[in-house]
Amino acid sequence: MKKTIAVIVFALTALVLASGVSASTAFPLDPAAVNTLDRTFMCPYDKTMDDVSLAFCVAALASPAVLVSESPAEYPTIAVMYAESLAISYGTKELFKYLISRERPYMYYADTPMDMVESDEHNESFFSGHTIAAFTGAAFTSYVFAKYNPDSGWKIPVTVASFALASATAAFRVASGNHFLTDVLAGAVIGTAIGIAVPALHTLFADNDTSVSVSPFGLVFSRSY
Repeated sequence: MKKTIAVIVFALTALVLASGVSASTAFPLDPAAVNTLDRTFMCPYDKTMDDVSLAFCVAALASPAVLVSESPAEYPTIAVMYAESLAISYGTKELFKYLISRERPYMYYADTPMDMVESDEHNESFFSGHTIAAFTGAAFTSYVFAKYNPDSGWKIPVTVASFALASATAAFRVASGNHFLTDVLAGAVIGTAIGIAVPALHTLFADNDTSVSVSPFGLVFSRSY
């Protein structure tokens, strides 16, 4: 599973680096520089779509609210796991945006508002922050709900609903002209991995009496058998 995720992210990043990363400052940019896949789905900026994508992202981030049905004693654990997931998600997004400068799709359209063209975010397209956040929330909700309720008939509805919100977020990020398809695909894959990995590691530690401590050499994992 880890190798599959790594391969997908590497492939998407390689595609982005191979084409669609422009060093030109001329506006509007030439769409011919964008790879065929992304060019097929790229859109001009649309404020309404932008607002809708934000609304879906907020809804996806709020999807763990369904876990309020669990015992109040579990609330602190759930809250800590979700906070860690979001922190890792945000940090990963910021790292990629710092390392990879990619112009947003709206930079290829002459009718883009100049305040957006001149903003500090015009070259932070890869990858989609809204999408990684939404998919982190969706994956976290689905995984944790299933772990707490393994026999519940609501597992599938909760998973479908949470990922539908995340998928809508990704779709509207593309439709709004803020991101390319590869931007949201990378965000979706990484966000899903984080949303599952963090609570899964907590479960592993709890089930195997594993502890984590900090030493001068980094994190130290200890496990009792």
